[in-house]
Amino acid sequence: MKFYKPEQLREGMRLAKPVYNRQGVLLYERGDILTSNMISNILHFGLLGVLILDPDETLTPVSATEQKIEMLQTSCMFRLRDCLIAISKGHKPQDLHPLVEHICSQICSIRGRLSFSQTLRSSEDYNYKHAVCTAMLCAMIARNLDYPTESMHDLVSAALLSDFGYLYVPKNILEKKESSFTRIDLVTMDQYREKALHLLQQQSNPYALGEDTFTILNQFLGVQRKENPHLNTSMWLLSTRILMVADKYDRMTAMSLNHSPKSLLAALRHLRAMDGIYDSIVVDALSDSLVILSVGQSVTLSNQSLATVLSVNEEDPLYPQVLDAGNNKVYDLGSPKLRDIIEITDIATTVDRRYVCDEQTLRHFVPDSRLQATTRRIRMRLEKAKQRERARKHKQSPQ
Repeated sequence: MKFYKPEQLREGMRLAKPVYNRQGVLLYERGDILTSNMISNILHFGLLGVLILDPDETLTPVSATEQKIEMLQTSCMFRLRDCLIAISKGHKPQDLHPLVEHICSQICSIRGRLSFSQTLRSSEDYNYKHAVCTAMLCAMIARNLDYPTESMHDLVSAALLSDFGYLYVPKNILEKKESSFTRIDLVTMDQYREKALHLLQQQSNPYALGEDTFTILNQFLGVQRKENPHLNTSMWLLSTRILMVADKYDRMTAMSLNHSPKSLLAALRHLRAMDGIYDSIVVDALSDSLVILSVGQSVTLSNQSLATVLSVNEEDPLYPQVLDAGNNKVYDLGSPKLRDIIEITDIATTVDRRYVCDEQTLRHFVPDSRLQATTRRIRMRLEKAKQRERARKHKQSPQ
């Protein structure tokens, strides 16, 4: 399964994720084969890209939980959009508190780890979908940390409103990579975020937001899109540190205006490596909330081989039992003897090892004398075989 931008799509490709229109109506199912008309529609919808199955990749079944999460993301996105439009006009968002309660109750009703798959995003709905997914991730982490209901509601409310200011940021700034943000870009984004916070009217609080919600949002203003390794969050609420982790995780794993999505594994490793910024307890709680690897999934190993997950290690999901496709050996990566020798480097985006070569490149290929001689011998053998077959058929035919 690979990520393709709309302009890279070709007829005959198979969708790995469903496609919805701007009203949330399902247009194309998983496994549908792209036609020229479908590609035109995808370009028209303004999607940032789609996930495509490899030519030989089978379509894995989707669990009821995955379907529930996917539908929750889509339905809540439109509800949040209506709420933020109402706030921007100075009207009371009637659906905000029911939306928060709905997200919390739905996440808490699911037992065990969650398969949190990302939905397709467009430039128009990116901020709404990011806010919803971040809120759902916050609810998952809070559930794992045994948060009280009221505290979870305050956290999820803050997550839904945390991206409000980005709706006003000029598109040419948002389309930049984090490493390309200038100081002026960061100041501009902070100004719009502060403007959005003022729209919530903290002093009079007409929207009946919790006190912790405002505290989280004010502290979260210190978190810029460009990671700051010197940011001191030791005095911040645990809820703010949860929002930081959920926000960064979603930005890394979702399709974006400026980068292809990272794998779940790569995102978690980044969060753990940046333990000076992201609370390790929160990152562990996120890891414990998610299905990281599943049986049958393809991964890449540190020995450069592809492998298939045979069984999952519930105690430490990053160290399952795998079958190395290179030497057909089974490795228990959880074994102390192997931990320092071999490990999973990432989730494989494709198991197709064929080289992709266009016709223009092939025209530059010139065979050497040995290859030309081999080709002539093969052609002569094939021609002799054809002559023998024609002679046999001629002999068997009635005179």
